[in-house]
Amino acid sequence: MTPADSSELLIEESSIRVQTTFDRDKTKRYLRSYIFDDIAEGTHVAALIYTPRTTDAFLSGTTTQRAYNLMKKYVNDPVKQYDIISLMPDLLVSEDLPFAQASFDETNYAFVAKTLAEVKAKNGVVLCGWGSPGRLMHHLPAYEDLFNEYADILYCSGITNKGEPNHLRLTMDDSPMITYNDMKQKAKKLRRK
Repeated sequence: MTPADSSELLIEESSIRVQTTFDRDKTKRYLRSYIFDDIAEGTHVAALIYTPRTTDAFLSGTTTQRAYNLMKKYVNDPVKQYDIISLMPDLLVSEDLPFAQASFDETNYAFVAKTLAEVKAKNGVVLCGWGSPGRLMHHLPAYEDLFNEYADILYCSGITNKGEPNHLRLTMDDSPMITYNDMKQKAKKLRRK
């Protein structure tokens, strides 16, 4: 077998810059942004989860990347920025006791509101994926009002049996995108059963 002539090969570089916003003690993560520096102009997308993970790395096959791949199909422009935001910013939350530890965080709410406004301004989409644990935060009046205001850019990849957006880990590249308003209608039907 003859080796390829390296003069005939093209190497293309791209970079993903990661910016993470924590509180001073690094017990809360308010925002993680992946910025694609090789995209000059593009759209902004976000995933809205229940609590942040230290494992939100943008690696092949991860939940973070599968959600990104799905959202790319629903925007017209290349993605310049991809944010991960949470209903609850605490990094130390136990998966076993999500409700007991849930509390409204005004700083986090401001980051969620700002991100939704930026995504909408760039004609992007937000994939909601907080799963059933997010229901206490999701139904706080402040969040309900905010989500109703931005319902046109909010989607989920399915609905839990409690009427919440499926957790992002259940999202695949070919998952359907359900609008926030359709999710609310389906949730009402589930509650009537």
